[in-house]
Amino acid sequence: MVKRLTGCLFAVFLTGCATLSQQDCKRGDWFGLGVQDGRSGATSDRLNDHKKACSEYGVAVNDSQYFAGREQGIKEYCRIENAFEEGLQGHDYRHVCPPSIDSIFSRYHAAAYAVHKERAELDRIDNELSSKEASLGDNKLSDKDRARIRDDIRHLSRNRDRARDDLYYHERQLNEFRHESQSYR
Repeated sequence: MVKRLTGCLFAVFLTGCATLSQQDCKRGDWFGLGVQDGRSGATSDRLNDHKKACSEYGVAVNDSQYFAGREQGIKEYCRIENAFEEGLQGHDYRHVCPPSIDSIFSRYHAAAYAVHKERAELDRIDNELSSKEASLGDNKLSDKDRARIRDDIRHLSRNRDRARDDLYYHERQLNEFRHESQSYR
């Protein structure tokens, strides 16, 4: 098991940051790859990464097939409801949508992304609070250390209250945007 894991890690190290395997390059499904990249919101610069990866295997990329596929994938990616999904999942938006929808997609994505960030911050604070509260049970702590930990807990509790307020604000904004987005469907 350990040998297999080591071998896999070594293989990953050898391939570096290549976007495609030799098999993928030789398969040459440039349209399908473009669709896949478009659906994930990748920029057109992603093609350069693929070209670099395939050049190592002596395989040329078909740009026109790739861009035709990417255009189809981008149409799927740039659905308004996807702006909310991508933001809530914490994915960055790289302004790949057509100008006619880019600003509204960006606005909705930013609102959803703000909710994602606030939830993550609240989780981080809650974890830190739990850790501090658990550490108070250590009988080896001095009175000075206990006082410092209690101060930390009070400070974290205030930060949690602020983060919770920020989260509620961003969730309300997100709900308003979702309601507003119904007019774009």
